[in-house]
Order: sequence, then C-alpha cells, then structure tokens
Amino acid sequence: MMWTLLVSCLLTPAVGDGSARETLPLFRGHVLENSPVGSRVSGLSIPARRADPRGACPSADARLKLLGEGSEKFRALAHHERGRVLLRTRVPLDREERTLYRLALALCCPSCARAAAAEVRVLDANDHAPAFRERRVEVRVDDAAALRSAVYRARARDADSGRNGELVYFSAPRNGSFFVVPKTGDVLLVDSILGRSAPLSVRVFARDRGRPRRTSEPLEVRVEPRRWRAGDAARPLRRSARSLLDPGGPVVISVSEDANIGSVVMNLNPARFPSAAFELLSPASDSCPVSVTRDGGEMVIVRGLDRETEPVVDVAVKVPCVP
Repeated sequence: MMWTLLVSCLLTPAVGDGSARETLPLFRGHVLENSPVGSRVSGLSIPARRADPRGACPSADARLKLLGEGSEKFRALAHHERGRVLLRTRVPLDREERTLYRLALALCCPSCARAAAAEVRVLDANDHAPAFRERRVEVRVDDAAALRSAVYRARARDADSGRNGELVYFSAPRNGSFFVVPKTGDVLLVDSILGRSAPLSVRVFARDRGRPRRTSEPLEVRVEPRRWRAGDAARPLRRSARSLLDPGGPVVISVSEDANIGSVVMNLNPARFPSAAFELLSPASDSCPVSVTRDGGEMVIVRGLDRETEPVVDVAVKVPCVP
C-alpha cells in the first residue's frame, strides 16, 4: 500500500514586529507504504531559500527541524547542490495505520521559526490478498430451479484500497453446472439439476487488480439439490410431483416477469433421456410463453411475461422415446 505525505498550510509571523501573519507555502509529496527506511518522499522539494529568506541565520548555527504529529517518522535534509530541502523516512510507514501527515519545516538558530508547510500522503501498496470469511459453505437448491438462478453470492474482503482492493471473482477448475459472475461473485446455475440427488461443488476465487495481482484461498460452495415438494399454502392444488421421472405431477419453476425473451429458464436434462425427443403438448405454441427445443430439451421464453394477467402457466411436455 502507498502513503503520501501532505503538509498543511500553517501560519507564521511576518518578518518585523510579528503583528501581521502570512500563510506558509504548502508543499506536497507521497511515499509508498512499507518502503525501506531512508526512502525519499517523492514530489516534495522545498527551495532552501524558503528556510531562511533573508540569510539572517549563520549556516554554522542553523538546523532544520520538522514539527507536527508524526514528524519523528521523517527527517529533513538540505541538498546543497540543488539548493533544495528533501524529506526521507525514518521508519517504514503503514497506510492502514495512517494515510496523511501534516508537518511544518522550521529553521532553528537557536530559536525555531516555521518556514514551510508540508503534506505527506502514504500510498497503498498491494500487500494484502483477498480473503473469504469461510472456507466452505453449503446451500440447498430446488432441483427445479430456473437456469441462471443465483444459488449463492461469494464475498471477499481486501484491506487494500483503489485498484488494489478491486476484486474479480472466478471459479477453477471450470464447472459446467455453475458460472461465477466476475464483478458480483454471484454463483449462477447454468445446467439443469433436475432429478439429481448427489451434491455438486464449485471452487470460487477472488483476485484483485493490483500489481502484483493477489489471489485468495478457494471458497468451496457445496450445492445440495433438493427435490421440490408443493407446499400446502403455495398452491390451491396439492401437487407433490418431484421430477420428470415422476409424471404424476408438475415441476414448478419460478421465473421473473422481467426475464428477457430468448432466456433459457430450464433444461429438461436430456442426459437422462439419451434417445428422447421433446415435444410441447400444451398450451398451444401460439399462446405459450415458452418453447421447448426438440433435441436439447431447453425451455426458452418466446414472449413477455406478465404476473398480473397470467401468474401461473401450466406447460405439458411429452418425452417420447426415439427407437
């Protein structure tokens, strides 16, 4: 992480009787956090004439001093060849501890008079890797859940700031049943789990955008399919069908009315029917809001949905075996 040293505008008595006051010139600089001792504060260079504009202080007796909270972490050096006063660190700085130092440069001979103000900002270095709170989570999902449903939202934290703290999420190795949205960390269901009983797992990682890039330890998301059962209060008809393998009742899918035309809401899992052809029986194709692909078994939205006029649509699909 990086630190920048900032020096605020201070007031110093004007030369003369001290009744008037003038604003001190302000100089700004920065230093990267955790830089080694003796690192220069970049961008901050004070002309030496500012320290003793009238040359009233004999060079043998003059000394530079930094004032202000945290001034002990820096030292001022006069660069005689350049005629400038530079600042260097006495200790490594930590941006998490403090991001800004407001200092004043004084010339002492022997009394001290403030000559310039300085601000030093500590800049962020990418010294923290993202981290999840848990290493493993378990979620239960209805086996009739619509495709692209979010089954979990992964959240990692990074103590760095700026681009060093911006996170991108991904899964590894790639998983055919789930997709992790890079920006949000949402884990989306992209393959049908209808009729499955064995748990599925996906490993989620978070990576920052800093340099060098740092990656979190994996978060294992374990998804346990749950066969849907119609609740007593969910529907007036008490239907207890479980999946396509049990044709005695319906499989219920919840779809947002904002779903786009062309969205796949469900895959009828053709792997369970390797020699099957899918056919929409009812309602008629010209009045049904979804279509069913013959070979793939995908249910696709073909027109807009309106919950107020048609809150429930019963769709019957025939799965004839192909010899």
